Amino acid sequence: MVAATTTTRILTVLVLLLALYCAIDPFHHSAIYGFPDFVSLKVDLPDWSLMPKERDTQNLLQKSEIMFRNQVQGPESIAFDPQGRGPYTGIADGRVVFWDGEKWITFAFTSSNRNFIQLVFSGDDTGRVLKYDPKTKKATVLVRNLQFPNGLSLSKDGSFFVFCEGSKGRLLRYWLKGEKAGTWDTFAILHGVPDNVRVNKDGEFWVAIHCFRSLYGHVMAKYPKLRNFLLKLPISAKVQYLINLGFRPHAIAVKYSPEGKLLQILEDSQGKVMKVISEVEEKDGKLWIGSVIMPYIGVYKLA
Repeated sequence: MVAATTTTRILTVLVLLLALYCAIDPFHHSAIYGFPDFVSLKVDLPDWSLMPKERDTQNLLQKSEIMFRNQVQGPESIAFDPQGRGPYTGIADGRVVFWDGEKWITFAFTSSNRNFIQLVFSGDDTGRVLKYDPKTKKATVLVRNLQFPNGLSLSKDGSFFVFCEGSKGRLLRYWLKGEKAGTWDTFAILHGVPDNVRVNKDGEFWVAIHCFRSLYGHVMAKYPKLRNFLLKLPISAKVQYLINLGFRPHAIAVKYSPEGKLLQILEDSQGKVMKVISEVEEKDGKLWIGSVIMPYIGVYKLA
């Protein structure tokens, strides 16, 4: 009886010490150190039953070719100009660079601030979709209260555009023409966290899925107080990020029809070749695959 009481007291003291440590973070080891206004918000994820059941059991993305290894750090987005030159890509240091066939050349400069991890951790709901009119130089808010919106692509006929809502793992559609003009709806529920969406010449949409939806991520989304407590533990943002990935990067690229039908899925579920992808650009029978983290570009040859 005495031993049990002693054990209980010790555990109580340890819990209190841990709570105190998390409250003051004396050694600045937590994932959210430096963000005094950090707040964790609930993320209402789509029901598990709505997630696509289709999978790429062959892990076809493992057949991708790695290009420009250690020449570009974090090539998040990829594009080619109307003459077919490129690729152009934005990298981690804030530059947009251009491949001239022999070397990378600086094309433009943007912000080097890529502090997206804390946005993902928090479930921030201040995201918006804006429309800018270059004639009036005014911006109009089309959609508000989004949780990590990212990537936007216009449909081939110009009747709508689609965009990603990363935290909720879905692709949304905003109508520009017709009876539904000015409204938005859900275009597709995705396998995980989307990063970007690009349209191909046939009007189909390629979506890069940064990571597969996990049970851990589901629980953290549902219980923000628990998430906030875990983020205050002496665990770095990098390790917390890896935990959210399930300790194994899982690359997924999916293609949808203009009607929202899933047409194709490509995976590297083991992260052997492609990891944490951020964009998929189709050109001349190939997929050019970017990553906000990795130091290379992947190229997958379509059949």
